[in-house]
Amino acid sequence: MKMDFGIFFGILLILVGISIIIRIIFNIDIPVFKIFIALIFLYIGIRLLTGDFAIRHTKSGENAIFFGETQFKGLPKDNEYTILFGQATIDLSKENITEEIQKLKINTIFGGTELIMNENQPVRIKADAAFAGARLPGGNETSFGSVYYESGELDKKKGFFDIESSVVFGDFKLKIKR
Repeated sequence: MKMDFGIFFGILLILVGISIIIRIIFNIDIPVFKIFIALIFLYIGIRLLTGDFAIRHTKSGENAIFFGETQFKGLPKDNEYTILFGQATIDLSKENITEEIQKLKINTIFGGTELIMNENQPVRIKADAAFAGARLPGGNETSFGSVYYESGELDKKKGFFDIESSVVFGDFKLKIKR
């Protein structure tokens, strides 16, 4: 039988109720909360030792990663990548430039992202960081706030990559491939 939240919470409420009754009738104080916390630690320790409590590496969708590591190539259909508690390398070095502005949004939360671009690709990047690291070429980096980068070949009348990166408690790095 698998213990779900309802059963767990029900047992906790029953124990608290019994503790209140014993304290009122017999004037015995049972520290239910402290015992409960100790049992949780014991449970987690046993699960870790038996190998049953490990974080599963899961990958969700073609443009999102959760609790894992992956490499993305090219632009996704919805122009957005999400990295949550994971590590991702996004390789756009082989993407062709069209006559339109190609937008991309990258969200990194408690993870790391490395974006790889070709040196001949025109790109404009805005990276927002909160308690994180955002490193762009030319020594542009921030831990809290925004940082900007534009490649030397950027002509705003022609097509280019317009990338917006948001990083929270993580790391974002732009690597220019020569």
